Amino acid sequence: MPDAESVIAARVAHVLRHPLEAVTAETVHRSHHASAYIEAGVTEHFIVEYQRNLGYAGQVLAKGVLNDCERDFAQLTAWFGGLVPAGLPFRVSVVRGSFGAFHDTCADTHIRCAAFNGHNAELVEMLNVAEVIEVFSAAQNAGWNCGASNGEGLSRVLATELHPSQLDGFATAADWLNSSRGNFVDHTEPTDVDAHSTGCSVLFLNYLHYQLGHDWTTIVAHGRPTLGATYKAIEGHDDGWPRFSALVSRHYRPGIHAHVPGDNIFPLME
Repeated sequence: MPDAESVIAARVAHVLRHPLEAVTAETVHRSHHASAYIEAGVTEHFIVEYQRNLGYAGQVLAKGVLNDCERDFAQLTAWFGGLVPAGLPFRVSVVRGSFGAFHDTCADTHIRCAAFNGHNAELVEMLNVAEVIEVFSAAQNAGWNCGASNGEGLSRVLATELHPSQLDGFATAADWLNSSRGNFVDHTEPTDVDAHSTGCSVLFLNYLHYQLGHDWTTIVAHGRPTLGATYKAIEGHDDGWPRFSALVSRHYRPGIHAHVPGDNIFPLME
């Protein structure tokens, strides 16, 4: 019979995962038991702590989160039409590792963020924001499923909008561009850890914003179970996938390796 931490790890599907380190039972164990936590500070909507074994680096990272978290929260509230999730404050735990960030359910407000090299506080806040967005999505309950490709895409593009210099290592657009380019616009993949479906999702959301000119508040408000349905709710017609894929294919020909460092290739010439 599996132990409790293995069960927890198996159901932690709500992850901003770095490709070099998975969230496993070992990750969960470290986040709970590797070291005691030191509280770094409290804001209106956040309690931020760090593992004692991170030392001074943990303190610096936690202070960086405290400096930015309320500003980011205010922007998310605006994008989600004034929504404030229930069950606050968020508890943000900075832990040793390079896995990314995770929380146990879409609505879970206890977020664990990896410290990486211990020197980049904005990266930790970007990880925090990505998971906070998933809590907003769960509270909105409009179709952005944090455990599926459309919700994972939303959390990534909005977190990147707030912290554009911190996506390095997490970008997935190239994974989709350099694949068979499955249609994850009309089909939502029921996972948040597949780089191909996530790559398609982030590109399509950036297409809605940077190519078609829809603001993030409008996009967020029209959340649906598929990105194609979101597009139809905004645009009024049902040609999201063929229009998007044709434009991308004209500029990034299938079968030719695409060198794309980030998750946004738009705007492109029509």
